[in-house]
Amino acid sequence: MSHHPIQPLARALRRGLFAGLLATVPVLPNLAQAEESTEALRTYDIPASSLDQALNRFASASGILLSVDATLTEGKRSAGLKGRYGIGAGLERVLAGSGLAAVQSQGSWSLQAISGDGALQLGATQISGQQEQESAWGPVDGIVAKRSASGSKTDSALVEIPQTINVITAAEIKARGAQSVTQALLYTPGMTAGGFADRVKLFDEPTSRGFSPTPLYLDGLHLPYGGGSTGGALQIEPYSLERIEVLKGPASVLYGQNQPGGIVNMVSKRPSETPVRQVVLEAGTYEHKSAAIDLSGPLDEQGQFLYRLTGLANDGQDEINYVENKRQFIAPSLTWRPNDDTSLTLFAQYQKDKGVPEAQGLPASGTLWDNPNGKIKRDVFIGEPGVNQYNREQYVLGYEVSHRLNDIWTLKQNARYAEVDDRYTAPLHGYRFVANPATGVQDQRYLQRFGVDWSQTNKVFGVDSIAQAEFDTGALSHTVIVGLDYYHSNSQFHGLYDRNPPIIDLFKPVYGQRMNFGQPYRWDRTVTQTGLYMQDQIKLDKWALVLGGRYDWANVVNKEPLADTRFASKDQAFTGRAGLVYLFDNGVAPFVSYSESFLPLAGTDSNRKPFEPSTGKQYEVGVKYQPPGQKSFIQASVYQLDQDNVLTTNPVDTTFSTQSGAMRSRGVELEAKAVLSDAWEIIASAARNDIKYTKDNDGRQGRHPAGISPLTASMWVNYTVLGDTPLAGLGAGLGVRYARQSLGDYYEGAFSVPSYSVYDASLSYDLSTSPLKLKGVKLAMNVQNLTNKTYVSQCTSDLDCYYGEGRTVVSSLTYDW
Repeated sequence: MSHHPIQPLARALRRGLFAGLLATVPVLPNLAQAEESTEALRTYDIPASSLDQALNRFASASGILLSVDATLTEGKRSAGLKGRYGIGAGLERVLAGSGLAAVQSQGSWSLQAISGDGALQLGATQISGQQEQESAWGPVDGIVAKRSASGSKTDSALVEIPQTINVITAAEIKARGAQSVTQALLYTPGMTAGGFADRVKLFDEPTSRGFSPTPLYLDGLHLPYGGGSTGGALQIEPYSLERIEVLKGPASVLYGQNQPGGIVNMVSKRPSETPVRQVVLEAGTYEHKSAAIDLSGPLDEQGQFLYRLTGLANDGQDEINYVENKRQFIAPSLTWRPNDDTSLTLFAQYQKDKGVPEAQGLPASGTLWDNPNGKIKRDVFIGEPGVNQYNREQYVLGYEVSHRLNDIWTLKQNARYAEVDDRYTAPLHGYRFVANPATGVQDQRYLQRFGVDWSQTNKVFGVDSIAQAEFDTGALSHTVIVGLDYYHSNSQFHGLYDRNPPIIDLFKPVYGQRMNFGQPYRWDRTVTQTGLYMQDQIKLDKWALVLGGRYDWANVVNKEPLADTRFASKDQAFTGRAGLVYLFDNGVAPFVSYSESFLPLAGTDSNRKPFEPSTGKQYEVGVKYQPPGQKSFIQASVYQLDQDNVLTTNPVDTTFSTQSGAMRSRGVELEAKAVLSDAWEIIASAARNDIKYTKDNDGRQGRHPAGISPLTASMWVNYTVLGDTPLAGLGAGLGVRYARQSLGDYYEGAFSVPSYSVYDASLSYDLSTSPLKLKGVKLAMNVQNLTNKTYVSQCTSDLDCYYGEGRTVVSSLTYDW
């Protein structure tokens, strides 16, 4: 293997890791003496201050929802809290000497005054708390999450992570009636969808900060991906998720090779100690029908064994003629907790999709521009009813294990095997107009198409092993993880093509013409990656610092069996991240961060030298705001993201590529999620993104990629009627999504896709709080594109434009018992 310029960094990293381990030697004798705790502990570093401020900081650090009556705490001080404590013990120390005590009742906490004889005085003001302390890997009470693991691989408060993380909770997914992960992300800043993936609805391929596709992760491990629109990707059912988290910007320190725009990490539903029994029935437009069930709880009285079973079956058609979609899904999981320090969860998932797809890439003439034949209808099917088909089977099998050795060390491992087999057959969108066969005139009526028959089998095995230590060195509190992860994927593709299929009349299509598939093409790609990483989350008073580094070894083997060719490359890369947050007592947390990414590239240059990995780096400055005692979270950020070593044409020998290309993304993002009262909820976001080619040999330098809107904004407001009224339990939601005009191509003078605004709405009726008092029953109706607006969401060329989806209505009945 040839010498790589990064190898000195690898040696430096190994020396740094060894030195770091030596630095922990003084604390190792204490590990054996540390007492095992029977309660989940967290590290606190709360200085002496007023009792109000100390309670606010404790609430933020612990994740509980705390509301304090100022008449109880006025003029009182707290000695603070330093060390590792459970919720109850920590509150006791914070309240020491105040004449107040914290009492727990049915999962909530109340403050009560202590009389002279030590007895509690009844009737004191209550602290309203969550039924369960929020976990970074668990459910969220409502639309506002306060903790996440996607940005740290530890259970961390969102305000303490110096990088933008957007969290879409299960409650938000349900409130907006999202039928896919793509739809769930429609109100998230900096995430854009549209085009092929959105219209065909078979894949989730969002764009983050201008870079596409954003890699998808399930519970922290990478999912198979075939590349582009060829299929070969798992599509995760949103009903199976507790939350969807978007980590913005480079994420290679924690997750290895990635494009620089960020990742989407989906967190699965897991066995719950609190019983879950739910059935959901749906019916909607285009003959949509769905039935889902979610069951969870303990299997024994001691709660050592917990289970969960989530299942769903749906069937429906689409606004586009002839399109059908069917899904069968089941996901069982089992957790074993032999003691408070050890947990093992086994999980599996099976999903089968079958349908008739239609990508519907249409020319700009007839959608955006005037066409002599009129307007192309939004429901036109330009495929062949007897040819178009999509079949997919996907499997997931894995485990998560965690064992706390003592108060300092915890060992964790997450492993998963995932496989997807799919086949996509269709005449795709046209690549040129042809003359009218009846008149011989080029009247922009008939379109030449492109037929494909794609089959893929993609397999991924991933395992992530982590040793986590929580300890103090003087005034510094540390949460250190040392991790080793391994990733192995294999993608086998077999494609057949009809490059001269029958033409189609865009205005009065005639079907039944024969397709002739041939010209086979195959690939067999194997990617293996091993990464060694280390991260330290350091707290000093109100400061939170994150430092991380990683070294990766990546191998790519690309075979083309029909041509009997084989290409292999080996890459090594070091990536780092650093970030700093200051935590004000009022919940304001400004931050600054730097992060890096790398992405191996297949192929060689004109000298037959393998390409170096493409690299990314991001500078981000922002502020997060989590008001103590409120269910709200606001964040704003400004960033610059650069990607180097991008492939572009070699100007000397145009049959080869060179790595002289580069791209830059700059932008501003704002997101607010708040429960303003028991009746009002609001979700708002805005994103301004400017992405362009800064270096390029293909005429794109200084230009913007096609199909990416430079400004998007959205807002969702929900109101629920409360109180003892005949309308109690009735709720209504209204949302709007806006996208400013985008380019339809990258060349100079390229046409634009007009700006658009789309309205969504919902109605709900919680019968348990209504005068009917039907416990556990809730009715809802969700409407997407309320006004049935006809608009083009994206164009990537003048022959590849996509309508946005028209009005769809889904009604649901949910029963919890």
